[in-house]
Amino acid sequence: MQIYKKKIFVETAYLGANVSCVATERGLVFIDSPFLPGDAMEWVGLVREQTGKEIAYQINTDHHFDHVLGNAFTTENVICHDKAARGIAFLEDRENLMRIIEGTFPDSRDLLAADLETLRIPPAHLAFSEMLTIDMGDATFILEFVGGHSPGTILVYVPEHRALFTGDNVETQFPYFGQCRFFIWMDVLKKLLTIDIDLVVPGHGAVGGRELVENYLAFFRGLEEEVRAFGSEGLSIGQMIEKSSMIDYFKEESVQDALPRSWREMQYRAASEQILAGP
Repeated sequence: MQIYKKKIFVETAYLGANVSCVATERGLVFIDSPFLPGDAMEWVGLVREQTGKEIAYQINTDHHFDHVLGNAFTTENVICHDKAARGIAFLEDRENLMRIIEGTFPDSRDLLAADLETLRIPPAHLAFSEMLTIDMGDATFILEFVGGHSPGTILVYVPEHRALFTGDNVETQFPYFGQCRFFIWMDVLKKLLTIDIDLVVPGHGAVGGRELVENYLAFFRGLEEEVRAFGSEGLSIGQMIEKSSMIDYFKEESVQDALPRSWREMQYRAASEQILAGP
């Protein structure tokens, strides 16, 4: 667990999305949750032990399983976008949930099969459509719907700490493009660079600053430029994938191990189709 500004706790090592917590005078505010039950219980225990505080809210930046399953071990005071609330409800169907998980983490079936029989994912306690501000005394949480990565992705900004929790709109790995709007996502990244920030917690990968947003925007611009150039040459998307340099943009060995080329090729195809179709 990493601690920033004495009140912000982040774990980037769990399988799945990054998870965070901000300690305030009115309680703990969790942002996303580990999806493996053992990780979720450990995470809650560590933060409570460190702070001596109780949980006030659980915020989810989107509805994807690796952000929300651990809600079962935090609190039922779940806050998310209204589209994400519908996505969380969809995961209540265990067949849907296991199929989605196996598509991303096929080796996790044995870790989850027994737990999913009894695991109850709390429905959203509060869902909003555009913007929500939460006053926690010594910290203000500004939740804003931005979309991009998914139909219900939000950002969470805490101005007192100049801290931005981006969800999966910023990562340090090749993006999942399966539910995205590519050009909206690019606009979101530009918007993030107008916010007064010095701490950026991405959806996946190491915590950093503005450079994380700048790097992701550079990747998006490079990917668009490459696909458009390939398109002008008359290449098929399959041929684009073979010639692409952007598919290997994120070169960290651990990231490449986690995201095999076959998976990145699938995401490249999804992004290319949107780029070629235009805004």
